[in-house]
Amino acid sequence: MKNIITDSEFKELARKCQEGTASEEEIKAFDEVYDLLLQRHTSWDANLMGEKVAVQNEIYQSLINKVDDQQKNIRVFPLWKYLSAAVLLIVAGFSIYFFAIKTKMEDQHQQAAILPGKNNAILTLADGRKVNLNEVGNGALLKQSGIQITKSADGQLLYKVLNDAEKTAKLVSYNLVETPRGGQYQVILPDGTKVWLNAASSLKFPLSFASMEDRKVELKGEAYFEVTKDKTHPFKVINEGQEVKVLGTHFNINSYKDEGAIKTTLLEGSVMVTSDYAKNGVRAEVKIKPGEQAILTEKGINVVEKDVEAVMDWKNGDFIFQQESLKQIMNRVGRWYNVDVVYEKDVNAGLTFSGQMSRSKNIKEILKNLESTGEIEFEISGSKIKVKNNQ
Repeated sequence: MKNIITDSEFKELARKCQEGTASEEEIKAFDEVYDLLLQRHTSWDANLMGEKVAVQNEIYQSLINKVDDQQKNIRVFPLWKYLSAAVLLIVAGFSIYFFAIKTKMEDQHQQAAILPGKNNAILTLADGRKVNLNEVGNGALLKQSGIQITKSADGQLLYKVLNDAEKTAKLVSYNLVETPRGGQYQVILPDGTKVWLNAASSLKFPLSFASMEDRKVELKGEAYFEVTKDKTHPFKVINEGQEVKVLGTHFNINSYKDEGAIKTTLLEGSVMVTSDYAKNGVRAEVKIKPGEQAILTEKGINVVEKDVEAVMDWKNGDFIFQQESLKQIMNRVGRWYNVDVVYEKDVNAGLTFSGQMSRSKNIKEILKNLESTGEIEFEISGSKIKVKNNQ
């Protein structure tokens, strides 16, 4: 009899030995394989001990019912050996099964940990209190300085002026809304202006514009504005090194530091972009038209024509890449999926790609599409993505 046999053959040997019908040769083969299994068997994972005990109890009850018959055989086989053998067989089967399940669950957990972004933001009130907008219910949150703040179910923070607002209009106080990596939010300001904040961004604004000549807000990161018209009170967005002045219009500002420039793109109306960079000591000012983008760098302001749909992809739930570098693309992916991106030394981060994908997709689908070019490949480990050359 061969000493390397299949699981089904070993089970058949165990059955024969249990029933007392095994030949001497089969008994010898069983003993050899059993001893080998016993040497290789390792303890179960602690999470599976419950299943192990259940299996042992089931086998024990099955075999104990036949103990009287076994005792009548010419050769009495020790019950513990066949009990243990059966346990080993089922343990092996369960170990493989649960290892596969565990691996699948770990893979699913890893994927679940890298979900697309969602409505998520922190509101910091004028008195310093912080409100996690993910943890509070919908409806009216609070009142401050004659303003009622309401949270809607679809990710909006609405500031509404109350009748007694004029009493506190001269007391200028500010709120701050911050979105984390993997978050976005919409804010409706007291004047009715709508602001969509992209991931890893913040907007600081006064509770009331009533006592101010200009409706001035401060932005970090990226946001899209639909400004309510008011000819007597210009709306101004302040970034580091830039001011955007409008009367009533639709525009997008991207001021992420890792982008290397501040980009203001106009969709409707007109805006004035002013730069006062201390490094060049020159005040630059340009007026842009719909479909144009003002790009502010340390060298000044450059105006280019731009595909508005591509600029607004994030607000519309997409990634649209138009000859964008690998670094730019992975910056966007990292912010939206809240992952850190690292590059192997020989990776060319300047490689350019074009394409369109939904921001609601699993991150693996995004990376798979990029890998399909044959240029690069990705390795996911927890919340970190390593970019490697495809070799």
